[in-house]
Amino acid sequence: PPPPRPPSSCSSQAGSHTNHRAIMRVVFALLTLAATASAFMTGSSFAGSAIAAERASTSASTITMARNPLKAMKIRTRRLTMNEKDKLRISVFRSNNHIYAQVINDLEGTTLASASSRSLEAGGSNKAAAFEVGKALAEAAKAKGVTNLYFDRESASHKYMYHGRVASLIDGVREGGIEL
Repeated sequence: PPPPRPPSSCSSQAGSHTNHRAIMRVVFALLTLAATASAFMTGSSFAGSAIAAERASTSASTITMARNPLKAMKIRTRRLTMNEKDKLRISVFRSNNHIYAQVINDLEGTTLASASSRSLEAGGSNKAAAFEVGKALAEAAKAKGVTNLYFDRESASHKYMYHGRVASLIDGVREGGIEL
């Protein structure tokens, strides 16, 4: 039989192999940690850096919401069917202090007439002021030759119930001689 190897050479070879693996694991862990830290600090060469850079580039106070394509299609379809009936649109905006209304021709993309409670002497945010705004809008629309309108209660940015100041404004338009 062959002579036995000395125990020192065998254990040193196995020990060096095990130590080499442990050292490589430590080096790999340190490199990974360094790459991750540099990617988040500089925003380069890391798979997550695009997300981090995008978050950093947007302002914290800006909140954007995705648009609903079905809602937009519903609004466009309603406007197209009303335009086929030769009706122009009354758009209403209601703030805490005032109410604004305008007659819009969607085919040409123009505003034909407008009125607001800011232009009235009394002004105000009550139903009486809204009624007067409706009457003023009806007079301005009749001066342009428009007599057939429809009330667009749901636009892209706001939706109002037919209630309160909005209903009073539309009643004022009807009182002014415009067909809705």
